[in-house]
Amino acid sequence: MQQYIEQLHSLKLFELKDIINLTGKKRSAQELLRNYAKRNLVVQIRRNLYSVTDLASKATIANKYEIGSHISQSSYISYHSALEYHGLAHQLFYNLSISSDSRFNDFDFEDIHYSYCKSNSSEGVEVPPMDSLVRVTSLERTIVDCLDRIDRSGGLEELVHSLAMIPYLNENKLQHYLAIYDKAFLYKKVGFILQLFQENLKLSADFISFCHQKGALHVKHLTDPSESGTFYRKWNIYAPENILSYLEQGNNELV
Repeated sequence: MQQYIEQLHSLKLFELKDIINLTGKKRSAQELLRNYAKRNLVVQIRRNLYSVTDLASKATIANKYEIGSHISQSSYISYHSALEYHGLAHQLFYNLSISSDSRFNDFDFEDIHYSYCKSNSSEGVEVPPMDSLVRVTSLERTIVDCLDRIDRSGGLEELVHSLAMIPYLNENKLQHYLAIYDKAFLYKKVGFILQLFQENLKLSADFISFCHQKGALHVKHLTDPSESGTFYRKWNIYAPENILSYLEQGNNELV
């Protein structure tokens, strides 16, 4: 029964159908899974999703990003979790944001909570060259997503810390993703926040002006009105006072 271990290790993550392809029969596949699970060679992550374990330590081979990318056929790492994957998270969260075309129930596996987010578009979802089992939003798509849903970025302070670590953003790609969303308030948020990092991110004045022109004309609050109490007339937006002061606060921690 251990003859299939090498093939399963090459897959790393698999479903029942993959086992059936190996054994030729559903009943044989189910028996194999039970046998391997009993011997801690295979671990069930959720219904119909399995991973092999390290033969010595019995630890799950697949990491959280690989698991999140295989919850459904369309799932990918997004929002703050994508910032974390790109090495830009100020804090490490025990929650992993997973966008998907098909809905799934949130679940926990090995101290990580996998949270469903509705996928807005498949544009900008990449398979990194060195991580063939991972699907994650590109840097520019991630930034647009996080500014669209600041609550899913870990909050404004966390997002500001992440932006401060980025050496460059491609403004043509930013415009492309902004056009897909086509939200006037999102243009306003992107322009308002990214102007604070314009020099470091190598963004042109034309891009900031473009966001300003496309932005909503009516007054908006960047975050909850209780914390966004300062009015910025140029952008017609209420936001926290001295946003860059966040960079002087806080340390890395697990949330």
